[in-house]
Amino acid sequence: MSLPILLATALLAVPSAPVAPSSPGAGLNCTGNPAASARAGRTPVLLIHGTTSNSRSNFSWNWDRAFDAEGRAHCDVDLPDSGNSDIQVAAEHVVHAIRRLHRLSGTKIDLLGHSQGGMIGRWAMKYHPDTRAMVDDYVSLAASNHGTQEFVVQCAAQTVCSAAYWQQRAGSAFLTALNDGPETWPGVSYTQIYTRYDEIILPYGLAALPAAPNVTNVAVQELCPLETVEHFGMAYDNAAWLLGMDAIRHPGPARLSRVSRATCGRPLMPAVDPLQFPANSAAALAQSAKSMLTTPQLPAEPPLRHP
Repeated sequence: MSLPILLATALLAVPSAPVAPSSPGAGLNCTGNPAASARAGRTPVLLIHGTTSNSRSNFSWNWDRAFDAEGRAHCDVDLPDSGNSDIQVAAEHVVHAIRRLHRLSGTKIDLLGHSQGGMIGRWAMKYHPDTRAMVDDYVSLAASNHGTQEFVVQCAAQTVCSAAYWQQRAGSAFLTALNDGPETWPGVSYTQIYTRYDEIILPYGLAALPAAPNVTNVAVQELCPLETVEHFGMAYDNAAWLLGMDAIRHPGPARLSRVSRATCGRPLMPAVDPLQFPANSAAALAQSAKSMLTTPQLPAEPPLRHP
């Protein structure tokens, strides 16, 4: 079944999601004791969801459960309008969340983001330099670091798009500003995990960051060659989890040679309940479908707030 049909089917079956926060201080939900987690050697994690999603739909049934299982404190931030509105505004929520979790933990924190969530933290660190010293690892799943040609075509054909779709077009003013100059910062380890079967980030290589000692760019197929996961599935994929946890549990970015291939072939990360998977994935798709159908559409990309 195609993704659009899945979205439409799920929308009919599942209730709508909560309204996203309107101020940077809202929409941050934390689990565990960040300071105690840090003292135990389990760096607290801030999770950042993707466009059209929210923290519950994107992470409550996969990565949140994984961190709960190992006693790792974590916070989930909800972006305004399900991540559909101006990413520059949404980044203010991420900045607030980074500062707050850093303050609560008393040490550096990790970021884990899916799609837009894998890119927006870079905007936060670029234009709010104090946050760079607060972040240890940034693990990104199918990130829109350099946008996608998919949105170039879609926004041109429709003539209108959500603010975030305009901004995540390859070559947009937003992404040009983001990637002008250094794309990464010393002291932060970047692990960019993507799939060769991504139907949203096209071509998939746009997710990668420039090569550097503190950067690992890796397709899940480099770990598990038969992996067929697409964009949405990167949130719960077993190979993505293996690579992401390698980064979080070790100094520096993920190292492919360090990750076991023993569980290649398993589609779901261990924290995902296979019995609840159909309902959870349907709810996540329903959230995206509702968001795409109801979000405000603009005739052009929002203006830049930074030079």
